[in-house]
Amino acid sequence: MPVHHTVIFMSPILRAFAFLLLVTLLTACADPVTPVYRYETGFLLMEGRIADREGYSEIRLSRNELLFGFYALTPVEGAVVSSIDGDGQEVVWELVEDSNRYRAPEGWTAEAGKSYHIRAVTPQGEAVESAPELMPASVAIQEVRVVFEQEAYFSTGRDRFVPAFRMLLDLEDPSDEENYYQFGFTAWETIEVCASCERARWRNGECIASPDTRFVARWDYLCDMECWVSAQSGGRNILSDAFINGNRVENIEVGRFDFARTGGLLFVLEQFNITQPSFKFSEVLEGISEGSGGLNAPLPAALVGNLTDLSDNRTNVLGYVGVAAVNVERIYIDRDTVNGTPLSSNASIILEPADPSPPRAPCVGGVRTTERPAGWPN
Repeated sequence: MPVHHTVIFMSPILRAFAFLLLVTLLTACADPVTPVYRYETGFLLMEGRIADREGYSEIRLSRNELLFGFYALTPVEGAVVSSIDGDGQEVVWELVEDSNRYRAPEGWTAEAGKSYHIRAVTPQGEAVESAPELMPASVAIQEVRVVFEQEAYFSTGRDRFVPAFRMLLDLEDPSDEENYYQFGFTAWETIEVCASCERARWRNGECIASPDTRFVARWDYLCDMECWVSAQSGGRNILSDAFINGNRVENIEVGRFDFARTGGLLFVLEQFNITQPSFKFSEVLEGISEGSGGLNAPLPAALVGNLTDLSDNRTNVLGYVGVAAVNVERIYIDRDTVNGTPLSSNASIILEPADPSPPRAPCVGGVRTTERPAGWPN
């Protein structure tokens, strides 16, 4: 479905911004007064990367606005977003329909040894540019593996230990230069149900309520063809080679994925070689977003990105756009063979008792695709 707006606190950068504002207000005076503040509307949030691997160059551009009494991020559509290299060559990026994402055109990748920056000209007249960055050298992944643990971590929300898969990799860090890393993953699995309706039935591409569905809790509708859905890692798993320079490093945790259901599962492990400024930004963001030591803790560092509005609007711009050399490894596992117990869940499928059989729903929207992901067995 089209994404019209996202609550402001969904972004790690905005959570960090809110936390910094709160801490600043709480430490601004010694008098025990109740802080009163509001968010300023109209600023832009711009995040993403320019990558040397196809499919990984993407910019997300949103504007903070007050809608119906709530602060929200609305997609900035109609902007002209382009990457510019050190020779002045400009490549215009393409808007992904019904989203805030702009992607490099098919077949385009950044080149090693070149510098790049992003320019975004909005319909409101802002001309936002990132600071140029030189594409860093790529460091190869030596080995990857997935390890299952029945009690991988304790969840306070569930009040129990959670079974999960941990993704690990090894690398040989070069000794002749400083290297900065960021790790992530994409997990792919198939789904059977492509639509669910509460107190309604699926017809003509939507859930339609009628008098005879008032007391129906839920009906599920199977996908009309094989359908894959993806999930991406959250957070920013980063590493500097300050203490590992020139050495082999093993068992770097890329991320973990809960063992919630059975069936096939494809992990795409991603290693990004990033610049020092990008690492520093992620380091500050990680420190702010993942908690503090209470009111007696040191004041967090300022969250300063690399984006500036060069127009007369002088709009405040949050976020960071950097370059990254990308390495990818894929691992497929069959969760039916795992020696463990998945999380208990309400995963039962409730089909509409229709005669003939109920309609099937299309595999469309967001993170779904009917194209077999690379690395998924035939």
